[in-house]
Amino acid sequence: MGHDERRQSIAFRFEPGTVAHLRRRAGETGATQTALVERYVEEGLRQDEHPLICFREAAAGRRPAVVGSRLAVADIVTTIRQNDNSVTEAAEYLELPVEHVEAALRYYADYKEEVDAWIEHGLAAAERERERWRRRQEALG
Repeated sequence: MGHDERRQSIAFRFEPGTVAHLRRRAGETGATQTALVERYVEEGLRQDEHPLICFREAAAGRRPAVVGSRLAVADIVTTIRQNDNSVTEAAEYLELPVEHVEAALRYYADYKEEVDAWIEHGLAAAERERERWRRRQEALG
């Protein structure tokens, strides 16, 4: 969710309990309060626009996923492509309601570059694992 533009300053007033909660959470995660507020606002805006999308922490970082499943938007888009761009076939394969697959596709349309980067990241990780497996097999003779 980063940008290359200059950052802008904005001021808000929060209830003391919210500030204490934010400070506590920042301490738990090691993130700055500013980074957390920015993440919460951006994710909240995106969730308002895309109610069937949530954000989950994964090994490779925080990513958009479909509510009620463990599937990331990038995985669903890849599955749509593997099923001749058919939302219906992808939904059947993934055992998800068509509306959830359509929600992932709508999110993708709005955040294409970001999701494409996740897809590329996933492909690169899969290739590294294939190479690691090949080296293991060679080592075993």
